Amino acid sequence: MCTVTYIPTEKGAFLTSNRDERTDRAPAEPPVTRYAGKALTYPRDAHAGGTWIALKGRRDAAVLLNGGFNNHVRKPSYRRSRGLVMLEVLEAPSSADCFETISLEEVEPFTLILFADGKLMRYTWDGNQKHRNELDPQQPHIWASSTLYNRQAQQMRSQKLQQWYGKTAINTKSILDFHRQKGIRFDASQSFNADRTAIATVSVTSIDLTNPEPAVHYHDLRAGATFVTRPETVAPGQDTAFDSFRWKVKRFLIRLQNWEYWPLEFVYLPMVPAWLRLSMQARSVCFFGAANPSMRYAGFAEERKSRIYSLMPEGTYPETLVCEAGISTGKVQSLLKRTSLKFPLIAKPDIGERGVQVKLLETASDLEDYRQRSRVDFLLQPYIDYPNEAGIFYYRMPGAPSGHISGIVGKELLSVTGDGISDILTLILQNDRAILQLPALHAALGEKLRSIPATGEKVGLVPYGNHSRGSKFTDQSHRITPALTHVIDRIGTRIPGFHFGRLDIRFKSWYDLEAGQHFSIIELNGAASEPTHIYDPAHSLHFAWREIYRHWEILCEISMKNMRIGFGRMSFRDGVKMVREHLVHLALMRGSK
Repeated sequence: MCTVTYIPTEKGAFLTSNRDERTDRAPAEPPVTRYAGKALTYPRDAHAGGTWIALKGRRDAAVLLNGGFNNHVRKPSYRRSRGLVMLEVLEAPSSADCFETISLEEVEPFTLILFADGKLMRYTWDGNQKHRNELDPQQPHIWASSTLYNRQAQQMRSQKLQQWYGKTAINTKSILDFHRQKGIRFDASQSFNADRTAIATVSVTSIDLTNPEPAVHYHDLRAGATFVTRPETVAPGQDTAFDSFRWKVKRFLIRLQNWEYWPLEFVYLPMVPAWLRLSMQARSVCFFGAANPSMRYAGFAEERKSRIYSLMPEGTYPETLVCEAGISTGKVQSLLKRTSLKFPLIAKPDIGERGVQVKLLETASDLEDYRQRSRVDFLLQPYIDYPNEAGIFYYRMPGAPSGHISGIVGKELLSVTGDGISDILTLILQNDRAILQLPALHAALGEKLRSIPATGEKVGLVPYGNHSRGSKFTDQSHRITPALTHVIDRIGTRIPGFHFGRLDIRFKSWYDLEAGQHFSIIELNGAASEPTHIYDPAHSLHFAWREIYRHWEILCEISMKNMRIGFGRMSFRDGVKMVREHLVHLALMRGSK
């Protein structure tokens, strides 16, 4: 409570305090949230029970400095701790009114910095009268306790702030580094306090108001420990965590500004005329039906992954165990014993849809929970931990000896990288792509969101490459080479009746994949496959429409050639039947909660 900064950003502000205290004073308790009308989140002084910095609710914050404008002569005792006075002021419905009316007789002088409702205020009690000053919240500020530092030391701190601000990226780590540097943390040579040789900066506390989920970062410098505390995300009776109206609006705005997150209807409805044009050319609305004769509905929908795996060359896909809906625990365990499958496992519906009900299972209890919840047949596979994942779009004209790669998408799995200070939730809130997944991540990770990864530590949030589950897709079509085409062609030509689709592959390196080694085909998708390289954030919606139509033309041409050599045309009635089956199955999957 001796050096304090207020640092504004475009998204909010940071309010940070160095606690310069006698080293023989009992350590403070790390921040917790206590309720007094609104939630108050603050570290608690173990000696007097008050605090020197606090977050009020989700948008307001305050910090206390010892002393008023000038150093004062301390009395032997005082009626009340300044830290308790601060809590009383914050607990009041109007902190400004409370400061004006509260009795401060026999209370040691103090300065209170309050950021509330977008205003930055300085309230000072000099031991005789109260002072109130409104400050500019768009400018950075720094204060130093008048009981420790003279004017020269305070001006030196102001100069350091001016030199640092505007030249450094503002975040939790950079602010901590600023407060721990020489000349900002306590230096006995700069202080006139009589006890200065027994004083040190024992902690740095920073309140982050730049994210929708504010946080109190408490760095115990003596113990070398960091704590990140937030007010409870949801109060009793309120909406589910991260699913409140405010969060829904934020996610809506993120999606609105990035077409790759738009609902499929918004992307595909404008292309209906193009589909109808191809339908007239093929004389069938369901012109895709003959593209992959070995797959049900050509793999457009309602085809089982397990059946597709059975068509693929041995060793190109993971070992797979099929489990029927409602299977007993004993039977699952019995089937597992007949395989080489070990945890962690990937569980997914045998008939899937855009990542619905795909889950990483790390323990037997995870498997039991998944078994109980699943209302559809599902697959168990080993988790393939190769570092790379890509979707390779492949097609081959009927009768042609070889095929072509028409696009490659690289998949960057959703993850965050630690800075040694921020918890996982703070890191997530810096990434719009991750914010879209917050409800699911909160349900999956729970208290793990509060853990603090080490500097440089990469934490995977979703263990598979699915765009609807947060993966970033990048266009890697420049990696199409004769060698890679040969490897994929060698697989594609050995799959009976397969002419059009996307292979989702995990692999060790692009070099290994081109050599045809150290890879595993996670899934093979049929006629409904999207050229998912369109979802690269660098691509426009018009680019996506062109690529979709290009692939539809290829799909139509393949189907028409197959129909000419005797494969049946899919009727409109069959198409309606397929859609109905798919909707029923999708409802069952989404009901597997």
